[in-house]
Amino acid sequence: MKKLVIPRWIQSYFLFMLGNWAVFGLLRAIFLYVYRGALTSAHYHELWTTFYVGAKFDMRLAGALAIPLGLYLSVYAFWHKASRIKKLMCWVCALLEVAVMAVYFADFGHYAYISMRINSSVFTYSENALISAQMLWETYPIIWIALGLLVWGMVGYFFTKKLLTYAFARDDKYRWKGNLGWFFGGLLLTGALMFGQISQYPLRWSNAYHSTNNFICNLTLNPVVNLYDTYRFARSKDYDEELVRKYYPLISKYLQVDEPNEDTLNFLRTVSGSAEPKNYNVIVIFMESLAWNKTSFTNPDLDPTPFIRKLAEKSILFNHFFTPTSATARAVFATLTGTPDVTSLETSSRNPLIVDQHIAANALKDYEKYYFIGGSSSWGNIRGVIEHNLADVHMYEEGHFEHEHRNDVWGISDLDLFREVNRILEADQKKTGKPFFAVVQTAGYHRPYTIPDDNAGFVPDTSLTEEQAKKRSFVSVAEFNSLKLSDHFLAEFFRLAEKSDYYKNTLFVIFGDHGLSAPESENMPRGYVEHNLINHQVPLILAGPVIAEPKVIESTSSQVDIIPTIMGFLGRPYFTRTIGRDALKSGHEEGAFIYSWAQTPHPMGFVQGDYYYHILGTDGQDGLYRYADEDFNRNLAQEEPQRYEYMKNMTRGLFETSKYLLYHNPKNNEGDE
Repeated sequence: MKKLVIPRWIQSYFLFMLGNWAVFGLLRAIFLYVYRGALTSAHYHELWTTFYVGAKFDMRLAGALAIPLGLYLSVYAFWHKASRIKKLMCWVCALLEVAVMAVYFADFGHYAYISMRINSSVFTYSENALISAQMLWETYPIIWIALGLLVWGMVGYFFTKKLLTYAFARDDKYRWKGNLGWFFGGLLLTGALMFGQISQYPLRWSNAYHSTNNFICNLTLNPVVNLYDTYRFARSKDYDEELVRKYYPLISKYLQVDEPNEDTLNFLRTVSGSAEPKNYNVIVIFMESLAWNKTSFTNPDLDPTPFIRKLAEKSILFNHFFTPTSATARAVFATLTGTPDVTSLETSSRNPLIVDQHIAANALKDYEKYYFIGGSSSWGNIRGVIEHNLADVHMYEEGHFEHEHRNDVWGISDLDLFREVNRILEADQKKTGKPFFAVVQTAGYHRPYTIPDDNAGFVPDTSLTEEQAKKRSFVSVAEFNSLKLSDHFLAEFFRLAEKSDYYKNTLFVIFGDHGLSAPESENMPRGYVEHNLINHQVPLILAGPVIAEPKVIESTSSQVDIIPTIMGFLGRPYFTRTIGRDALKSGHEEGAFIYSWAQTPHPMGFVQGDYYYHILGTDGQDGLYRYADEDFNRNLAQEEPQRYEYMKNMTRGLFETSKYLLYHNPKNNEGDE
């Protein structure tokens, strides 16, 4: 058998990568030692995860740093005259090493200064370059740092030179045939190492936020990778404090702020709770795309959601409930944090600069907390928002369930997901005896509308034509049957839950994550379609044996109100500083803010009862409409100027306030439980 001989140029390439990887690991250990005072004993057990995930971030940087050397060695493998520029390559690698180490030095100083790893916000210092330079000179040992970087550059130069000398000291028996295989093998291995994990999604910054402890998360980050990850969000921090102050009196009154203060922009509201708080279990279910215009509530003859319709009859149904935006990741963020996701670049869950968010449900300190998703929580980077901010959450995703079968791109089927949710919650509550707060995110009602082989006896509808489907808010018969399947699986979950011990003491919160556009919707007032409100209206249902009096809530409310409404229903004390309010509580003004992120300029509006104020961008064409009337396009701005001005200011105020709150809702601040 022929002995496998690894070419020296491949060996040199990976030795360079491994050498840098070891240095980055050592620097992480030094960081832990220097700032160990920030680590509490309660989080020692998380250090294993921290160093494991951190090592993968370090490998990503080491791989990126080795790419120029790898390209050079690859050229050499096929053309040996490339050795003539060996010295130039040594200097290139030395400069890269100096640049990386400079970021590490800056990171250590940055953390010592404000207890935060270096990120793209440092680029704002260039706006006052002279002042920043003077501050650095007076605060840090710049000369010693410069000498240290010089020494490190020389180390990098001679390390690279030694590796290249080793690579070039070989005979020529490896030529095109052999080197081509090694080239592609090295390329694939580098890509795999930089991908970072065996998963549908690559390693992402949100993997670093596996803990609610800020130091643990900071320790996990790699400063250079973090600087890169946050760079594209450097200009997204576009809130204007003066505009927030301009609208503060209006918005603080709308939110019923405890102690309004225009100078400090205080939005804190503290709810004391009831004299007899409840220990009900809570299961929050995101139903994918459960749009109001597609359900049995507006399609009674087609009856696409018979179980949801029957469930609503014995529950509390909100029939005038809206989502701020029309995207799932934005819905997750808005629901959990209470702030509409008004980012225009990407979803807020993808922005590492605003990962730190207070979640009112953390007031349920005596509860076990769960998040269930049939796919990966790396999707949309929602992992960071959930694991970092929802204390001690048990995260279950594809690959973590005992019984699962991959259905399509979205992971396991909703049926498998619901079965596992029921099994886990039942078993865990028997073990712990604690109430639980669980979030379940479904994805089955989504293209490609897969019907799994194991479907609990689901029978697709074959009587509906494609034309009929389009006129009733569906894009196809396949979509119609996919919604029926989603409803069928929810019914199966309730059938299983009713047999469990936890059921009799559980509040089920069911709602759509967003609506869906359907231009031919003849089952809806035309104004909903023309004003695009069908993209935002969804049902909200509070269900379960704990509902004493079924009723229909017709006042306007929003997805951001869900967590405060749950806390109010439980009678639990909590605090919030975001837009969400208790939708069951009397005495506050109804309303729902709308933001259409997918269009440019971004339309936004405010729904209140039968009225809808709408504006294109922040200074475009606007109007006030009664969207359900026959003359839905009639602008009432001149006829009802007072209402027009009020709803216009509410729209602008909620927009500016939401942008501000994305950066000013930290979980560790005054008022935390």
